[in-house]
Amino acid sequence: MTSMIVRAPLHWLAAQLPTVLWLTTMWVLLWGDLAIGTIIAGAVVASLCYAAARLPVIPVRLRFRPLRVLRLASAIGLDLLTSSVRVAFHVLWRPRQVRGAIVEVPMRTDSDFLLAMTSSALSLVTGSVVIELNRSEGVVYVHGLPIESERAVARLRRQARTTEELFAHAFGTSEDIAKFEHEAEGTDRKEER
Repeated sequence: MTSMIVRAPLHWLAAQLPTVLWLTTMWVLLWGDLAIGTIIAGAVVASLCYAAARLPVIPVRLRFRPLRVLRLASAIGLDLLTSSVRVAFHVLWRPRQVRGAIVEVPMRTDSDFLLAMTSSALSLVTGSVVIELNRSEGVVYVHGLPIESERAVARLRRQARTTEELFAHAFGTSEDIAKFEHEAEGTDRKEER
């Protein structure tokens, strides 16, 4: 009986710890001071806010793969650079011809966390903003700029799906990764025919 009493608070603490650590990190970043007092105050405020909000425990099914995270970060960095140059070129040299479009992009993952991370990364890149994330249909609507042809629509769709795949390989479960590998095998077979 006492082991059950000890396990329940430990389980609760272990489930809350990632969120409290994240909130503490945000506190320190916002204050811009890495002093021990700032860290302790951040942990106290994060714990109090979390306890006061009575947030439910959300089971996180994510894994962390450092090499894949580096690949993801470099891909997003490259996207940021190339998209900034592309948008700047179109806006500065052909401002009257710049057109945007809302593109429907079907997503392959069913993880809320992966969908949220993918949507955030797509909105971070210059020239694309996620307008809507339809969780029930697994579709993201992305406003892209510049969209001058069907090729540009295909490029935006490919960028969104590549970003989703990179996030799945960096943070997804083995089941998430298996979905992408199974789809890649199916695509390879179609191209061979």
